[in-house]
Amino acid sequence: MIKNIFIKNIVLIESLKIDFDEGLTVFSGETGAGKSVLLNCLSLATGRRSDVSFLRKNVSEGSVTVEFDIQNNDFLKKKLISLGLSSENNIVLLRRILYQNGKSKAFINDSPVTVGLLQNIGSALVEIHGQNEKIGLLDPSLHMRLLDRYADYYDLLEQVKDSFKNYEKLSKIYLEALEISDNKAKHEKDLKNNINLIRQLDLKENEEEVLKSKKLFLTHHEKIFDVINKIYFLLSDDSNSVNSDLASNANKLEAIIEDSKEILELKQISHSVNQILIESKEVINNIKSIRENYHYNPKELEEIEQRLFDINNLSRKFNIEPSGLNKLLLGLEKDYAGLSNQSKEIEEIKSKLEKSEFVFFETSKKLSLERNKISKKLEKEINKELGPLKLVDANFKVQILLKEKKMWNANGSDLVRFLVSINRGSKESEIHKIASGGELSRLMLAINLVLAKSINPKALVFDEVDSGVSGAVADAVGVRLQELSRLQQVLVVTHLPQVASRGKTHYKSYKFYNETDTFTGITKLNKEKRVEEIAKMISGEVITEDALKVANQLINDK
Repeated sequence: MIKNIFIKNIVLIESLKIDFDEGLTVFSGETGAGKSVLLNCLSLATGRRSDVSFLRKNVSEGSVTVEFDIQNNDFLKKKLISLGLSSENNIVLLRRILYQNGKSKAFINDSPVTVGLLQNIGSALVEIHGQNEKIGLLDPSLHMRLLDRYADYYDLLEQVKDSFKNYEKLSKIYLEALEISDNKAKHEKDLKNNINLIRQLDLKENEEEVLKSKKLFLTHHEKIFDVINKIYFLLSDDSNSVNSDLASNANKLEAIIEDSKEILELKQISHSVNQILIESKEVINNIKSIRENYHYNPKELEEIEQRLFDINNLSRKFNIEPSGLNKLLLGLEKDYAGLSNQSKEIEEIKSKLEKSEFVFFETSKKLSLERNKISKKLEKEINKELGPLKLVDANFKVQILLKEKKMWNANGSDLVRFLVSINRGSKESEIHKIASGGELSRLMLAINLVLAKSINPKALVFDEVDSGVSGAVADAVGVRLQELSRLQQVLVVTHLPQVASRGKTHYKSYKFYNETDTFTGITKLNKEKRVEEIAKMISGEVITEDALKVANQLINDK
């Protein structure tokens, strides 16, 4: 509920604070005295349209601060906590500051917020029904939620929500699989080509290193054989005295140290010389073998160079070392094998998706049937309230349509709209398209009265609710406002005594002046002043004794 509102430099109000109680609060006053300024201020504070014309003249800024008690609004408590805007003592402050340049700032619990968030929170705290207000029950997106709260088929709603989550999850998986599948043919072709390329290469282990070594040998074979031959002739030529001299001197050394067992170093030298002679013979034999078995073939070098080119060309294609090609082949073959199973997986996902869609649709269909049943009850109860409110030819209707598949959501497959026709024989249309502010306000009163027990508590503000009515109809409006105020805080701007007399609290707006300016004031009336104000509503400026008697009677009878 609204606890108080503080207004500074807005319209004709310089500075004003108004405290509110539970129940029905009425505002009265002469035409042009500023009764509807409250609506403008509440609209401003809850994120609605701002206009620089709202500012008092010759001021740089104005503000509206509204204090709410949310003790009984668990939904809003949780929402504020999730936004990091919770406060102590179940109090919420909404503030809007309007500047001369047309800009504005918004605050919740003294924390700066966007105007959009201010409106979102404000709509959960107060609902304003006036000529230009298109919020609350006038918001088509809320109609399904209101119908569902009125019906209270919570378990079925949860089933629909769960089935949609599963359907949505599988839809996403299926779409991702299809996207992959769309690229499958190209991917499969590329894989196959790459596999064939590597297979055709038929790369042996360490083949590149072997080929490089062989290429080096073939490239420099002339120089290599020139050196080899020189070594061969040096070692094998009998005319060369190196080996014979080594052998002769080694034998002499052996003879000399035969009886000198202590000279170990000499023995080692003798042994090493003999070893050299043995190894030189092996070298001669190896060289001889090479000379006899090797035949230079220029074509072989060309073949090796081509083979190395093919290996390196393929390794560059895949940006890996040649030694990694065979490992890559194994990976590509595995991927290719996996693709063959992909089609089966897609079919399995599709089957699961179709089943989930069927479950969601069947569950939604059950919900739709329940919605249609409960909508008839809601229509009946609301239409029952329209006659006494001088809307005898009006007809309220709940329209439930099947949405397109792409519009399905966690609330089911239904599109819910509240429709109304005001005149007999006219076609029902959306509520917010009703032209008359008075008719609209009375319609909202009827709907709120029926839905009050099923929606989160919020302050309801009515302007022009008694427009164009009098007598018994006016009394019926007052009765229903009073009845509604037992469930929710209700604020109403009125010019009818039948309505004003039912208020728990009564405020009067008035104008006052100084030498240069005009101001709007709002004052709380005591019982004596209430009687006087209601009597004035009855008889006009000149208050008669009969008017005072009727006013007293109206107040005392309530």
